[in-house]
Amino acid sequence: MSTLSTDRIGGLIWIAFGGAIVYGSWVMDRLTSLNIPPSTAPGVVPGLLGLGIIIFGMVLVLRRKSALVAAPSFAPSAVEAAKAEEPLDWKRILLSWALCLAYGGILLGRGIPYWALTVAFLFLHILLLDESGRVPARFTVRRTLVAAAIALVVATAVALVFRYVFLVRLP
Repeated sequence: MSTLSTDRIGGLIWIAFGGAIVYGSWVMDRLTSLNIPPSTAPGVVPGLLGLGIIIFGMVLVLRRKSALVAAPSFAPSAVEAAKAEEPLDWKRILLSWALCLAYGGILLGRGIPYWALTVAFLFLHILLLDESGRVPARFTVRRTLVAAAIALVVATAVALVFRYVFLVRLP
């Protein structure tokens, strides 16, 4: 199966998933009995996210061949063959899962401020799992400072968007 047809199948799955989200947000209680304005109803944000998922799914389904792809080929290229021969790095996958479970499943909502927990999670994720150029990364001052800066900027941006755009205070 070629990459393009795999993308199309994936796009159809994402469109169906986005459609389910939009439907769920549409039938959600709008809390009109509490005189809540329609723009702040509980289903607005999930509905918009569902529409975004549908749009990106459609991009996968409808996209044309890239100029880099000359002709369909059923024989894997040397790069694809090399990637296929690489075994999965289960240690990295398990470390990522452990960080995600600790962050979202155990620590979030337990009294640690959202921004501080998110900065720590992103910092550790970047620092421990970065393999620039598939060479195991070494701890250097520059890498540590870059990871800290990215974590701080992303966590601050997310907290500000939720507070001032979605009008939701994060824990």
